[in-house]
Amino acid sequence: MLSTLLNKADNALRNNSVYSVTLKPQLAPSNDPHDFMSLARYFWPNPKKKNGLPYIGRDGYVNPEIETVKDYSLLRKLFKDVENLGFAYYFTRNDSYVEKSVYRIKEWFINPKTKMNPNLNYASFIKGHKSGRRTGVLDMHPIYRMLQSIPLMRSSHKWNFSVEKELKDWISKYYQWLETTSLGKDEKYSKNNHGTYYDVQAVYLLSYLDREEEARKYSREALINRVNKGILPTGQQPHETKRPTSWFYSTFNLQALFLLAERSQYFGFDGW
Repeated sequence: MLSTLLNKADNALRNNSVYSVTLKPQLAPSNDPHDFMSLARYFWPNPKKKNGLPYIGRDGYVNPEIETVKDYSLLRKLFKDVENLGFAYYFTRNDSYVEKSVYRIKEWFINPKTKMNPNLNYASFIKGHKSGRRTGVLDMHPIYRMLQSIPLMRSSHKWNFSVEKELKDWISKYYQWLETTSLGKDEKYSKNNHGTYYDVQAVYLLSYLDREEEARKYSREALINRVNKGILPTGQQPHETKRPTSWFYSTFNLQALFLLAERSQYFGFDGW
């Protein structure tokens, strides 16, 4: 296991490619290259329209066109890289892992030339529309991978607390967006995996922002709510099993519930 982790961390260390939302070949409707954009996964050109717009949904069928905008995949790479680098430092005390993590955090969240704006206004964007969708909030859910690894690196002399202060400012602005916009609020009240992963985001973000009492209360209430309303006595998750790819979404939602249960246990509530 350790050798696998170190191999991943070493690959992240050697990777000198740029991670930035500004690299995409097409801009969001805002025309701001710093706005994150991802294309709606299950939407395709409308065959009844000459220009194919607006795209129409085909649930369960992934449009490979989503790969033409790399913001989504680069964000996931960032979170995985910082997670692997942070845990590798914990086991090895190799400061180069921390140095690379700080570089990646600055590149994505802070550097004026490459940073992402703290919103998901154009995530899960359907071509032919003017804004993204509430489902795009899910794009940010793996942020917990990065946030749980940061405390492991603070003991290194290569950790930059000034950079972390700026990161916390970005996270604070993003969480405000999550709480106050229609996209964020609509996602929060989703009954399926989207709502569960919203809760996972919220708990980790609150905790990272040192709002521990809010995180404690949120994790307990969210876990009870999602289990009571999302799982039948038979164990079936009806909001997931109605989807064409029901096995995937059932296990995907369970992963989110496990994360909530772990956080709840950390805060003193046994939700298992």
